[in-house]
Amino acid sequence: MVTGEKFLEFRKPSDWIKSRLVGKGYDLVKFVNGYGADKPYFIAEYLCYTEAEKDLSTVYSNGLRVESERGDFVIILGHVIEKGNLK
Repeated sequence: MVTGEKFLEFRKPSDWIKSRLVGKGYDLVKFVNGYGADKPYFIAEYLCYTEAEKDLSTVYSNGLRVESERGDFVIILGHVIEKGNLK
């Protein structure tokens, strides 16, 4: 995501993720790798979410494979506007 190649984030359906997405509107979303102020993070534009209509599998240029299933939440992101604590 930080490189701009991946702009979809997948989450399994749960009460927790539903409470964060359904009926809510955001301008930005912050992703943090771990807990604490020193952990890598980025902030991206939040465009919307949807539910996956079919199983998906994508392989990115760095070898990362992302798989999701029908019914998973798909968070659609825009441009990364801030990055921090990257090594």
